[in-house]
Amino acid sequence: MDRILQQCKRMALIFLIGGVTAMLLLFLVYLIPVERMKEHALQSVPLLENWGVNPQLLCGYHATTLDTYTDAWMLRIAFYDGDEPAFRQCLANYNYGYPGGKTRDLVESVITYLSGEEGYVRMSYARYWHGYLTVLKPLLYFFDYGDILQILKFMQLGSVIGCAVLLYRRGLGRYIPAFAATLCCVEFHTIGMSMQYAWVFLIAMACTAYLLWCDEKAFLSGSADLAFLIAGMCTSYFDLLTYPMFTLGIPLSVMILRRCSLEPTGRLGRYVLRDFWSWGVGYGGMWILKWILATVFTGENLIADGVGAFLNRTGGVVDGEPISYMTVLLTNLWELGKYPYVLAVLCACVVVLVQKGRLHRLPWQEAVVWLLVMLLPFLWYAISKNHSYIHSWMAYRELGISVFAGLCFLTRHKASN
Repeated sequence: MDRILQQCKRMALIFLIGGVTAMLLLFLVYLIPVERMKEHALQSVPLLENWGVNPQLLCGYHATTLDTYTDAWMLRIAFYDGDEPAFRQCLANYNYGYPGGKTRDLVESVITYLSGEEGYVRMSYARYWHGYLTVLKPLLYFFDYGDILQILKFMQLGSVIGCAVLLYRRGLGRYIPAFAATLCCVEFHTIGMSMQYAWVFLIAMACTAYLLWCDEKAFLSGSADLAFLIAGMCTSYFDLLTYPMFTLGIPLSVMILRRCSLEPTGRLGRYVLRDFWSWGVGYGGMWILKWILATVFTGENLIADGVGAFLNRTGGVVDGEPISYMTVLLTNLWELGKYPYVLAVLCACVVVLVQKGRLHRLPWQEAVVWLLVMLLPFLWYAISKNHSYIHSWMAYRELGISVFAGLCFLTRHKASN
């Protein structure tokens, strides 16, 4: 009991420090002058015009859809130049837009505003933290949209290489095929071409790298639980509701692999539930914290707004029509059902099966744990039916958790000697 209380105190302290740090970082980047940001945004107009709204890189493959709609929203929040105090701006997340259907979409709205056309009004998008601004604002000060996408792409590639190297150095190199197949299934290349997709992926890779990097003593002392708390907080802070459970499921699979190599598997279930709880506290807690802070300091009822948005996204109604859980599930599974993705998984299976060793039975406790991790995307689709149906072309990436956990489970079945 004392150990549990001590761990809860550590989590509470980290959450408090994280919340203060999150608020401070946003405040500081709102002090950066936006004139150069607007100049670089203006230089980005040809790219936005060329792409338009959410283009498909490969016709017929919804999974290759770029989210330029949300990227444009990020940009116009980043270069907002109102007269409000920086503290209020970082909580209210103001931006300029055109009401009454004057522009067709957000991409056109950004282009119209940058061209100097009048008629725009101030808007607010305060229910999210918009923590990505702590990265985007400094980058936009020096670079345009295309440059930023390239930088994020290089960061993602570096994170993937780093995780693969760490898997190998921890004696887990035989799980690299599972990792590679997962990257194929979540359209790693497409992720690198939208800011909207980048944050979740980078958080997942950072958490995974930490779990592989820390030594045995730190790993077994509870640092893993705190890593999941921080991952959940960062996901809520940076993400605009894309495929958030990816930052839980991928690191959780790696945590299981390390636990299995360090101690008996009998207590795996307890660790998985504890890390799931830690991530959930960080993710949900940061949402609530933002709503409270924005309500207190802006005078707007962001708690009601946030709860309303939550009920809408978790509801089973789209455009006034009810949708079933099975419809949501099949829509997302269909995104992953293309032949190349299936082939990538089959190739990984073949690589696993031709490795030295023989198939053997795993303890039932471990089998149950792997099954629970594989089912995480299905839990998310049940929770967020509205969002997962409308945005299946991004939400389907949650299924990358099932792919990775399933292939890791198959690899565990193959004896290492």
